[in-house]
Amino acid sequence: MLSAFEVRDSATFSPFIPDSLPWRASGVAALVDHNRPAGNVHDRASRATLLARIAALLDQPLLDPVEAEQASGMTVLLVPGDALEAEDASAAGIFNHSNILGGVVPAMFVGTKAITHGLVNGEASRPPGWSVMMAELMRDAALPGYTAFTHADAARAGRLLLAKGPVRIKNVCGKAGLGQEVIRTEAELDAALAHEDADALAECGIVLEENLTDVVTYSVGLVELAGQTISYWGTQNLTTDHKGREVYGGSDLHVVRGGFNALIALDLPEHLTRVVHCAAIFDSAAHAAYPGIILTRRNYDVIEGTDAEGGRRIGVLEQSWRVGGASAAEIAAFEAFQTEPETAAVRCSTVEVYDLVTPPVGATVYYQGVDPAVGAMTKYAMRYA
Repeated sequence: MLSAFEVRDSATFSPFIPDSLPWRASGVAALVDHNRPAGNVHDRASRATLLARIAALLDQPLLDPVEAEQASGMTVLLVPGDALEAEDASAAGIFNHSNILGGVVPAMFVGTKAITHGLVNGEASRPPGWSVMMAELMRDAALPGYTAFTHADAARAGRLLLAKGPVRIKNVCGKAGLGQEVIRTEAELDAALAHEDADALAECGIVLEENLTDVVTYSVGLVELAGQTISYWGTQNLTTDHKGREVYGGSDLHVVRGGFNALIALDLPEHLTRVVHCAAIFDSAAHAAYPGIILTRRNYDVIEGTDAEGGRRIGVLEQSWRVGGASAAEIAAFEAFQTEPETAAVRCSTVEVYDLVTPPVGATVYYQGVDPAVGAMTKYAMRYA
């Protein structure tokens, strides 16, 4: 037993019963907010292709993007770009699992890295709605670390962690591995925190956690779509962008029918079993600590690496409760299961390369071109087995 906390398989649909869905006659649409940035060219192109694949998978019309007010009067499967706050979801007519691919959270911070760790002490500042239960249930399923919402709490947390080794400071809303910094001294800690805006800290928070080296980052996920449930474990790949930074380069997923219990039942090596358990514990803890969340797509980043004392550690880094980098591989798995009813498991991948390359035969190209913001890029999904 890896944790005293019972793993909860929170899929809400029976696997592979795609009939009688309430939105079946209307279609699939992106839920957008024109007051927020729409992303880079490659993001928009990839999203458009993903929506088209989802609509084809469900044999539904692909509708034009809609805003909340328009969506509230429709019966449609909505695909937002980020996890929605409950108030925004309600305005769009989203009240249950049946009409969203993504997540609904009670407050913005619940959908970020902030909930991965607890506070430095009982007197630490926190936003309304913060649950201390989450960290209690997580136990050692996350790395040693803290979330802070003031400079003073962050400085206190950083000094506690520095006593054991280097510390990674993370922007709770950062994506693709960006917005992170490793500090090794108290002077570096104070310098890093000096750049943080107090109002932004109070609203979003900041994460400080033990830094690992020689790392592998795994993905563990569960997706519910059209009455079907899939889950997977996989690894993430890094690539180099045109600024010389190491960023997300795709995911290789091993996908099965069913929820987390189906993954846990697999005959995996001990370290991978631990990886899956950590993700499942995070998922169950989030549902318990923040009741009322709606999650139909979740992906958990789980790291394995070496700590300052030379020991190997495994822990959840963060969650993604929105369509994301691995979603193209997830849809490829749904497509395979749909066309091959006897197939129990598949291996699918996404690839992101900051160059113009020729994808392999059989790949689904999500973007290939020169993005004005990031330069040349190729993105595709592929089923390998």
